[in-house]
Amino acid sequence: MHWVEKEETVRFNEVDEWGMAWHGHYIAWFEAGRMALLRRFDLLPKQLVALGYIAPIIRIQCEYKHPAESGDEIVIRTTAVKPEIAALIFRFEVIRKADRTLLAHGESTQVLITTEKKMIYRIQGELEKRITRLVAFCGEE
Repeated sequence: MHWVEKEETVRFNEVDEWGMAWHGHYIAWFEAGRMALLRRFDLLPKQLVALGYIAPIIRIQCEYKHPAESGDEIVIRTTAVKPEIAALIFRFEVIRKADRTLLAHGESTQVLITTEKKMIYRIQGELEKRITRLVAFCGEE
C-alpha cells in the first residue's frame, strides 16, 4: 500500500490543559492528509463539484495510541482503498516524526452523490477515471 505523507507541527493552541494534542485535532490532521492526497488526482471538493458530485463523510473513526505534544513534528500518512460502493475510503496514520511512534490511526468513508443530492450506485465517466487512478496509486507496493 502506498501512502502520501504530509508534515505538520503541533501548535500550542492544539494542546489541552495536560499538554497533549486535543483529540479533535487528529480529525483535522486526517483532513489535511486527505486533501494532500486528493490534490494529486484532481479530486479536491471544488473539482468534484465541477464534475457534478459532492462527497459527504458518513463515517469517521480514530484510534488514539500515544499523545502528541506542543512542538512535536508529526507526519500524517494517507492512503485510499478500493470502495465496494460509490464512495471514497481513506486510511490515516499520524506518526511522531522524531521516533516514528504511531500516535493515532483511523479511517473515513465518504459517499458520492450528485450536486442535486441524489445517490449514485456506480461511478462513471471522468470521476471514475480519477478515482481509478487514485486507487491504483495507493494500491502500489
